[in-house]
Amino acid sequence: MGMMLLRRLWNSTLIAALILPLVMIVRSSGNKGRVLADAIPPTGEAAALLMFAAMAIGPLARIVGMRNHWMQWMMQKRRWIGVAAFCYAGLHLALYIVDMGALDLMLAEVGAPGIWTGWLAFALMALPAAASNDRAMRLLKRWWKPVQRLLYMVVALTVVHWALLMYDWAE
Repeated sequence: MGMMLLRRLWNSTLIAALILPLVMIVRSSGNKGRVLADAIPPTGEAAALLMFAAMAIGPLARIVGMRNHWMQWMMQKRRWIGVAAFCYAGLHLALYIVDMGALDLMLAEVGAPGIWTGWLAFALMALPAAASNDRAMRLLKRWWKPVQRLLYMVVALTVVHWALLMYDWAE
């Protein structure tokens, strides 16, 4: 098998893996008794897991070493994974907005820690997502890396957002 064909096969496999959570969410939402709000948590979880995966590739490459062809390929594709994470986060936010249905309802709960942490995480994630292209790298020069490092704060906010919404801390 030629190297170009093998690369296309791996790229197609990655794209399929990035789309798989969406297929599973859409498939499960077709079940009777499911409502739009049921798709909000899995889209957020997909966004978080993909973001964690994209961020883990760099440290893993330092451990495994860059002589490994698979690791080189993953380093080249981590941008794809990060952008997919942002797309799932955008879908998560869009589903939340549609589910809320009215701006006054969203504004009424924006002060809740479980909500504002999600909004802030999304806003901060939008900056590295917007800068995840070669043109932005050239324009930002040395500022590109600090923009990408915002993702560490996004990870912390995402974990707090998830924990506050998934657990009843009053108990």
